[in-house]
Amino acid sequence: MALLPAEIIESKTKQTATFIFLHGLGDSGSGWADTLRNVVPPYCKIVCPNARDIPVTLNMGMVMPAWYDLYSLGIGAKQDEPGILAATKEVAKWVAAEKAAGISTDRIVIGGFSQGGSIALYYGVTNVEQKLAGLVALSCWLPLHEKFVSDSGVATANRSIPILQCHGKMDPIVPYELGSLTNSILHKLGFTNCSFSSYQGMGHCFCNSEMADVKAFLSTCLPPMDK
Repeated sequence: MALLPAEIIESKTKQTATFIFLHGLGDSGSGWADTLRNVVPPYCKIVCPNARDIPVTLNMGMVMPAWYDLYSLGIGAKQDEPGILAATKEVAKWVAAEKAAGISTDRIVIGGFSQGGSIALYYGVTNVEQKLAGLVALSCWLPLHEKFVSDSGVATANRSIPILQCHGKMDPIVPYELGSLTNSILHKLGFTNCSFSSYQGMGHCFCNSEMADVKAFLSTCLPPMDK
């Protein structure tokens, strides 16, 4: 089972949890790994996989790190379903690797920013095999959500898990309205433990108050284990 290369920060104390976080389009895992270093609990390992370089239609075919091809970020835009499914399998490989290392899936949180966040959400919503500890979705959307209207691919095991959605009100790339719509869709799909936090003046980036919210969320859904 070949894993994508990843930036990894080991836990400060004995590892009992893992936070797998996916970067956005054109980015890498290194910056996020460093940012998340002071956000996770001391017993939590950070894994930030690096996406493969592929041509991206939205950016005039330029080759860059991407989880799948993007045609547009508008509501109802054409979507790269094969690419989305392939990226989801890459996440599943990392979850399997952590499970093989002794970390139960209910001690694993999957998160991501922008395009990476879309894969984190899709994985959590469609993962029917294992219950996760939670999902962190920053400045993103739920891809292929139209399919869930008629398909039975929603992960009932994960419907009760906590989901933290965060979005900047001034996001010029992934509109705030798309984040709000995603929250409504998640609730309609039965994911009722899904919160939506907005940040006044924040664009397509992160801010200190958002990271404080992520830190509090991780502390809640990944509490210390009894010795």
